[in-house]
Amino acid sequence: MTMKVQLEEISPIKKKLTIEVEVEQIRKEWESVVKNLNKKVKLKGFRTGKIPVNVLTKYYGPQIEEEVVSQIINRTYPEALKETEVIPISMPELDYPPLDKEAPFIYKAEIELKPEIPVAEYKGLEVKKPVVSITEEDVEKRLTAIRMSHGELVALEEERPLQKGDFAIIDYKSFMDGKEVPGGSAQNFDLEAGAGYFNAEFEKELEGMKKEETKEFDIDFPEDFGNPALAGKKVRYLVVLKEIKKRNLPDLNDSFAQSLGKDFSSLEDLRKKIREDMEQEENRKAEMKLKEDLTDGLISKTEFEIPEALVNREIQQMMMRFEQNLTHQGLTWEKAGLEPARLMEKFHPPAQKLARKKLILEKVAQLESIIVSPEEIDEELQRIARNVNQSVTLVREIYNKNNLMPELSQQLLEEKTLNFLQEHATIQP
Repeated sequence: MTMKVQLEEISPIKKKLTIEVEVEQIRKEWESVVKNLNKKVKLKGFRTGKIPVNVLTKYYGPQIEEEVVSQIINRTYPEALKETEVIPISMPELDYPPLDKEAPFIYKAEIELKPEIPVAEYKGLEVKKPVVSITEEDVEKRLTAIRMSHGELVALEEERPLQKGDFAIIDYKSFMDGKEVPGGSAQNFDLEAGAGYFNAEFEKELEGMKKEETKEFDIDFPEDFGNPALAGKKVRYLVVLKEIKKRNLPDLNDSFAQSLGKDFSSLEDLRKKIREDMEQEENRKAEMKLKEDLTDGLISKTEFEIPEALVNREIQQMMMRFEQNLTHQGLTWEKAGLEPARLMEKFHPPAQKLARKKLILEKVAQLESIIVSPEEIDEELQRIARNVNQSVTLVREIYNKNNLMPELSQQLLEEKTLNFLQEHATIQP
């Protein structure tokens, strides 16, 4: 298709294409669209394919114009990219005038490109190795948590008010400005008073209540509260305490350890296993922190403009994972009191950092010819299959069906690149 193309640089990562299509091409495209439409539509008083052009344009003018413009852009935009040798990372922002089939069609396409990454010296980065230290107190805290998790909740036999550490079975409703809060009520809801898992002030209000007692109280949520719908708001609660339960804890002895599995013959065996598990956890965390420090060091040394399209891509991934977590909890955005727009705004800084990290690691991988082999992908699929107790064939099928293979390959490439950086870093104790 005959056309003229001009390329304008807006910034190192933004370009604007101005594409002019000659009037002869416009007429041809218009005539083709009209001819095809004539074969499809039916109008009373006319045979299919024999409708006069002026009648067609009277009834289908906007549709004809939309299709002509769409076909022109679909044909010329890829050719313009090829001619200018630019590779966009997202769909273009298009700007075009109303169609005039008697004049050249001139439209603009603004596009974002991957930035040139001026990677600084990435070998020999200095980082401190995080210290891993598990104390006896740490082990005892974990042991106490295990003991608590195996406690039995039983109804309180004595008649007394709710105390800190008791479990309350409640019905509650919440109100804001005199109206019931959507998703802000529950029946037979259980919580541990004083644990702070629900809301510390809410739990404090329950202390001193008696079974079957009803109580109303207000909670003032701080401005920085995690739920935007409640942040800075006063909420009135209506609570009915239906039952009080307490937790009977098992004795901390060899018998308790043995009840947790055949690997433990004594309480000392359990403590030893707890320490080993905690050391493994802390070593994994230390490894992650070390690699995070390496990438932070690279990011601080590497200045470049980040395309907003890549940032938005990361935000969408974060939003998708967040929504999936809500769904698993049986919640919607409304029930959780969350506003997607505010959450997207909150995700912007970490998404920007993540997009920058990925670009830098990709550049290092290119410079060092780091690649992911098919065998490495197979090994990772086998590892995933073992973890979820499924066949590798099924896991591979799911990854292919959901187009997850490119993401998996990218993750493995980033891991290999981070390992390379770690091997060539100066790690201080």
